[in-house]
Amino acid sequence: MVNLSIKVIFAIFVIPVLASILLNLIFQKPPSDHGKGTMFDLIATRYDFINRALALNLDIGWRKVMISKVTSSGDLFQSFGNNGEMDPIRVLDLATGTADVAILLAKEYQNSSSMSPKRELKVLGVDPSLNMINVGREKVSREDLSNYISLELGDARDLKNLQSDYFHAATMSFGIRNVPERETALCQIHRVLKKETENSAGSRLGILEFSEPSKEAGIMGGAARLFIRHVVPVLGALLSGAPREYMHLQNSIKEFPSPKDFSAMMEGLSCGDNGKGSFRVDDLIQMNFGSVQLYLATPIYKS
Repeated sequence: MVNLSIKVIFAIFVIPVLASILLNLIFQKPPSDHGKGTMFDLIATRYDFINRALALNLDIGWRKVMISKVTSSGDLFQSFGNNGEMDPIRVLDLATGTADVAILLAKEYQNSSSMSPKRELKVLGVDPSLNMINVGREKVSREDLSNYISLELGDARDLKNLQSDYFHAATMSFGIRNVPERETALCQIHRVLKKETENSAGSRLGILEFSEPSKEAGIMGGAARLFIRHVVPVLGALLSGAPREYMHLQNSIKEFPSPKDFSAMMEGLSCGDNGKGSFRVDDLIQMNFGSVQLYLATPIYKS
């Protein structure tokens, strides 16, 4: 029994650590900006399968939490805004990848109930990887959701083709850490989101992202940290045949700011011509033993 326990511990903890060290010795560390569209082009066709395997199929649940919070459990789809508007509800999904969030948004809309007719929903998914977009378009077509969702090639740092004060909500799941100029991207998101006025309820931003659990997360947080540092790159390399891409995943999570620092960055932005635009972080939800955070924020202008 003792020998069996030792073997299990060796298989779960020691082998992945040794394999991870070996990967880092064999392959050159990817640059910090490696997580761009061309990287995801290489793994697009296997991305969903690998994602589910690495996240132990928990990632869909995390995305559903974000969608529920951003849409206020479907209240966003009610017929009338504060000024009686009946224009479509417009949601921007950045780093849309293979359109997981866009599809879940459309399904949330379909499943939401209302005493009065719902406003039309239009989801725009934007991603820098053409191959990921193509996989997403196939999924959207398969789900018969093309009336709600359109996918376009684009970069969160450059949304000049989108109108200012246009979207009622924006989402971004596991993408902001791959953006080198995060402040630029966040300011672009700020520009295109509706701001609160006397005639408008404003909008909401939901960002879902990984980070390494802090020491305060306890034993399970430590296990999650070990999983991110060593199991993720090894398992990702084996399943994808693209070791550098999953080395980047590990490195990008390790180097991403702590939840406290990222929240401070969002609130300390100086967006717009007058430099007064920023976000108010309304809530920070911790998930998966501190390895996943959901940031819920409102675009504001500082006085």
